[in-house]
Amino acid sequence: MSEEIVDAVDTELVEAPAEVEAPIEGAEALGDPGKKALDTMKAERKAATDRAKAAEAERDALKAQLEGREAEHAKEQERQAAKDEALAAANKRILSAELRAAAKGKLADPTDAGLYIDLNEFEVSDDGDVNSDSLREAIDDLLARKPHLAADTRLFSGAADQGAKGTSGPSQLREADLDSMSVAEINQARRDGRLNKILGIS
Repeated sequence: MSEEIVDAVDTELVEAPAEVEAPIEGAEALGDPGKKALDTMKAERKAATDRAKAAEAERDALKAQLEGREAEHAKEQERQAAKDEALAAANKRILSAELRAAAKGKLADPTDAGLYIDLNEFEVSDDGDVNSDSLREAIDDLLARKPHLAADTRLFSGAADQGAKGTSGPSQLREADLDSMSVAEINQARRDGRLNKILGIS
């Protein structure tokens, strides 16, 4: 029976494709059909990576079964699952923060980006880097679909003559301030108009 299992298991390592999403040069020049083709290729690559990981896990399980290390392998799988879960949570936080940062200034509420953009479409490299170009493209695409989410780029909505009215005079001193001043300083403050409030001059 174990010989049948050995024949069915391919003991060579299954190489997973590289997961780094390097920006493809000229992606903007491809237009919508080209971008859709790139998205399809990325999805196919991710599916191939997932299949390779599943095949590797199945191979490791069968190898452990043949070697009589099933209990040890099960514990190792539990540890790896916990690690993977923690890494996925950390990656989600990284992506969410990067997405909000990329949306700042483009969206009225940068947290809206997480509501409309699927974070599962993006990957975090082993050293925690995110392809910021792809995040910006996703935000631009979101704004093309939902322009009402855009930030108001006008700083002021009023007319140019809506500033402060009247003139502001020199800052006024209080009686308590006079206690620590010399006679010369008090006379200078009077000449500068800083005692007008105390003297009742308007």
